[in-house]
Amino acid sequence: MVNNIGLTYFASVARIGSIRKAAEHLHVAASAISRQIRLLEDELGTQLFERGKNTLRLTPEGALVLDYARSVDHGLEQLLADIQAIDKLQRGNVRIGISESFTREFLPGFLHAFHTDYPGIQFQVTVAGGAALMAQLVSDQLDATLSYIPPEAIDVAVVEQVMVQPCLLAPASHPLAAGKVVRLEQLAGQNIALPDDSLSIYGSYIRMFAGAGIKPAKLLQSNSFEFMRSAVASGLCLAISNDYFGAPSSAAAAGLRYLPLQGDGVEAWPLKLCVHAERSLPVAARLLIDRLQQALRQAAP
Repeated sequence: MVNNIGLTYFASVARIGSIRKAAEHLHVAASAISRQIRLLEDELGTQLFERGKNTLRLTPEGALVLDYARSVDHGLEQLLADIQAIDKLQRGNVRIGISESFTREFLPGFLHAFHTDYPGIQFQVTVAGGAALMAQLVSDQLDATLSYIPPEAIDVAVVEQVMVQPCLLAPASHPLAAGKVVRLEQLAGQNIALPDDSLSIYGSYIRMFAGAGIKPAKLLQSNSFEFMRSAVASGLCLAISNDYFGAPSSAAAAGLRYLPLQGDGVEAWPLKLCVHAERSLPVAARLLIDRLQQALRQAAP
């Protein structure tokens, strides 16, 4: 670990160009500065200054160490600013994009709890498919996205991922709802609501049906999971969804059941919390993302 005192003394001498003047500026003895710089050089195994009779000049290695010292100073300044921002956080705006399946219970409840701790932060929530959300993320229109199977994108970092098991969503009165699980092959010929190909999760449905060697009756396609859920509640059809984040409680109230899917072809869905890797996020966004990571871990099966 680099000697912080030696690094501070070295940076001061490098900026001022004189050990004596740096000693006056720092109010310490010149001998103490010289000793700390030599200890730093010993620690790094390299010479940081070319020492002439009355001159000091940085070596190439010294220039690298000075750049590092400046980055440490900047990082400390940013840390102090962030701490002050947290202590005084009265305003802020976080822009988050989500899949529609999080609009009913999870995200509203999460934002309510977050607002209790940080009442000055406002939220802008965009609901869309994974591809549309990813496009907005990489163009910095969003601070973070939470969606299933988002497309890969350059400069996007996945900061949290959990795997979610798909379930059959069915009216409680449907014959398939009588058991505890449903095998995927049992959906052959059943009227099914499917997402359309504007949603990135659509490909997973196609792969699952192909893996199980079945062809459900594609009665309905939509870009809205809420609409598909309502179609199931009406008795029109079945749907494949997930029971994540407390969904079964609201489903029971609506006369619906979530039944885990089993069998050949069933694949878990990666739920990913993503940010733009090259972007420095404001403190309000970083706070919310940190809390959201914790909430996802706690809710993960």
